[in-house]
Amino acid sequence: MARENDVYNNDQVPAKWKSLFSNDEWYVHDIVVKSTYGFGAIAIVAHILCMMWKPWLGN
Repeated sequence: MARENDVYNNDQVPAKWKSLFSNDEWYVHDIVVKSTYGFGAIAIVAHILCMMWKPWLGN
């Protein structure tokens, strides 16, 4: 895949990642990372609530 024009089209990408990502790829990466953090936060809250309701470890 040629990336001649991507040099000018990656102004949203941090400097150290410009050789790897274009703006579109960075946008998708950002969505995936934020979705993973969101899923992790929801999972932690769900586990805490379940532990408070019915503890499964020890007494």
